Amino acid sequence: MSRLEEHIDIDAPAQKVWDLLHDVGSYPAFIDGVQRARESAGNRARLDVRSGGVQREFEAVLDDRAGEQVLIWQTEGSPELKGSLSVRPVDQGHSQVQIRLEYEPGAVHDAFGGPKGMAQVHRIENAVRGDLRQFKSLAEG
Repeated sequence: MSRLEEHIDIDAPAQKVWDLLHDVGSYPAFIDGVQRARESAGNRARLDVRSGGVQREFEAVLDDRAGEQVLIWQTEGSPELKGSLSVRPVDQGHSQVQIRLEYEPGAVHDAFGGPKGMAQVHRIENAVRGDLRQFKSLAEG
């Protein structure tokens, strides 16, 4: 299992950032490959993802810890992805978003194709960093 932890500072209040991050329907605006995202029954979300020319639908189980501004999630099925998104206030007008992700690079390759081994790890790391930059732009805009 590979692990990735990244964070980004955002020039926006923590509550505004949390509200945007918590809005599953906004995910296509900042997560590369997500074509459509919607909340489903209970604590679940459905994501239509296109990557490497492959279209897949995922269902994720969400553990919303709103009081802590932490969203923990895990996909059902393959590839198994799990992680958390958290928002921390820096001061009144600034915040930090942190993402933690656990995944099996081989399973991601099997689901979407693309490179193998460390090249797949680098691909995922670059995608997550790009998603964070896109989220920052959206939250500050």
